[in-house]
Amino acid sequence: MPRKPLTDIDIENFRKSYCEQAYALYQQEDYDAVTIRGIAKAMGCSPMMAYRYFENKEAVFALLRATLFHRLADALEAVPLTLPPLEYLTALVVAYAGFAHDEPHAYRLLYMIHVHQAQDYPETELAQKRTRKILFDATRKAIDVGDLQGDATLIAHSIWACVHGLVSLELANQLTQGAGFDQLFPVMLENILKRHNPRNLA
Repeated sequence: MPRKPLTDIDIENFRKSYCEQAYALYQQEDYDAVTIRGIAKAMGCSPMMAYRYFENKEAVFALLRATLFHRLADALEAVPLTLPPLEYLTALVVAYAGFAHDEPHAYRLLYMIHVHQAQDYPETELAQKRTRKILFDATRKAIDVGDLQGDATLIAHSIWACVHGLVSLELANQLTQGAGFDQLFPVMLENILKRHNPRNLA
């Protein structure tokens, strides 16, 4: 009897399960140690079967990163939109840092390990843009109401770069010079926002 053709749901479920297994192996070892063959073995299938669903390891982690970017976006979107613009922006930054602290393996895979260029994979790029849009829209809103002054894109990039730098140092256990993340984070954030406060630019 011929094998029943796979449905779109069958394909989606396999790809999802395969990515979950890849993520589990990545957390146990590291990105470089994970292979298509190793994931397939853990899944109980053949590598040849895996290649029916993914071109290569990079494609597996591209889909996985898309999932994790959406998870980060969900965490950011949990911040109440009813907050005043500057409080909302501040809360977003806190939520971003909180995600990195709660899910360090995910954060490293999103921002600290060179896996591939997001634009090479439309699904990953779309998910990444979703997270970026939340921060950039919040920055523009704070500017529109007069809480901040300057170019929204540059300010949003500056905020992200500063927070990412501090988060990365924490995850790499490099904050060993006498001040920890909990001490540095509020000072850094306050200084960034003060730098673009219209009252300080007058």
